[in-house]
Amino acid sequence: MRLSLTTFLLAILIFVGFTGSSLALTVDLPSAVRMALEKNLDLQAAVADAGAAEVFARGAYGIYDPLLTAGYKEGQSRTPLNFAFYQAKEKSDYRQVDAGLSQQLPTGATLALNLTTLREDVNPPPGVNPYYDGQLTLSLVQPLLRNFGRTVTEQDIRLAAKDRDISVEDLREQAFSTIAAVRDGYFVVLGFRDLISYRKTSVSLAERVLNENRRRTEVGLMAPVEVLEAEVGVKQRERELLDAQREYQNALDRLAVLLSLSGTLEVADDQMIVVDLPTDEERGYNLALENRPDVFRQQLQLDRLAVERTVAANQTLPAVDMVASFGRRGLGREESDIIDDLSGNSYNNWEVGVQLSYPLGNRAARNTLRQVEFRQQAQHARLAQLHEEVRREIREAIRQLDVSRKKVEVTGVGRNLAEERLRILLKRHEVGLETTRQVLQGEEDLAQARTDQILALAEYNQAVTAYYRVTGQLLKHEGVRVVDPVGKQAAPQVVIDAEQN
Repeated sequence: MRLSLTTFLLAILIFVGFTGSSLALTVDLPSAVRMALEKNLDLQAAVADAGAAEVFARGAYGIYDPLLTAGYKEGQSRTPLNFAFYQAKEKSDYRQVDAGLSQQLPTGATLALNLTTLREDVNPPPGVNPYYDGQLTLSLVQPLLRNFGRTVTEQDIRLAAKDRDISVEDLREQAFSTIAAVRDGYFVVLGFRDLISYRKTSVSLAERVLNENRRRTEVGLMAPVEVLEAEVGVKQRERELLDAQREYQNALDRLAVLLSLSGTLEVADDQMIVVDLPTDEERGYNLALENRPDVFRQQLQLDRLAVERTVAANQTLPAVDMVASFGRRGLGREESDIIDDLSGNSYNNWEVGVQLSYPLGNRAARNTLRQVEFRQQAQHARLAQLHEEVRREIREAIRQLDVSRKKVEVTGVGRNLAEERLRILLKRHEVGLETTRQVLQGEEDLAQARTDQILALAEYNQAVTAYYRVTGQLLKHEGVRVVDPVGKQAAPQVVIDAEQN
């Protein structure tokens, strides 16, 4: 029977689906880090937050956007006139058009240009009716004390820029956390994978002992209880293998979550090793102050408060504003008449003056300044405390590295000793000088020694990650940078240098 094309394609898709579902993605440590930086959802959220802060900082420059205003209105008014012998009323029909353009200046001044034209028809009529009235005015209001200066004018810009920088440090810290979690999770997976390998060896060895016991029991050289004991040993090691496989799969799932991967994951055939990592407390401390995002963030908070204090101190001053304006008036029967007057030099008007205002006591501004100063004191204390915490964390990381390195050495010796003991026990068991229980105990001692060595290696590699993190070198070690936005790219980006991976 012939298959239709649709049926054939459907069969192919089903086959691909079944076979593809069993394929696992194999990653090594560099590719796992790269994948996490590209797909980790927490990191994507931090990128979006930093992008929002960047957009907000750019929008703060909107204070320098010229403001265009325009208006149109027309109407009618009736005004009673009270003369000596009769009462009358004045009727006025008018149409007014306004246009203006204002600009904020960095000094705090506001520069404005305004044009007003009015057409009015009055009854009883004046000398010229209807008539056109126009006025063109250029005005300047310049604060001399309060609200004077670029810092006060651009306070929202500067605060938004600090918040943007803080959000970038939040992004860097999330990158630190993500990379550290991936490295630690990767080494945990390697540890459980090696443990599975050792547990499989234990099962094979126990099965070999069981088979030997059965053969000896059949020829009457060994008591049946030895077979039973060997069977129990096999079951126990199979259970331990299942436990190790379960923990391995759980560790893979945790790593897959960090990589935002929904499919099956496997790790490359890597081996945990002891790297040569020189440590120095003072150098590590200086590197941490230069590179750690939490230190930068606290310093940026201090810089932000400095801006707030400058503005708060300025607000305690009296408001003394210089005001100046220059304008021209025009009047005529036609609209062209006022244009001629405004472009001429016959009806100039100007004024210059000073305005003063000051709230007696000025308690709001003075207490705002004191509040900011107290917040500065608190932030200085937090920054100093963080410096102490950084030094403590570096000391702890160095100690952990030293201890972990010694643990690797000790567990390596312990494994060699356990292997030699088991070899002797197996030889003695072959000639009937050791019981099955003693052999199984020797094998269990070796399994524990191997487990201890695996844990020590994983712990050491995690200690390396911790040292890189507390000294602020983790991103550089992995070739990761956070780059500022360029052009229309609003959000900072986490990039990996190609030569590092």
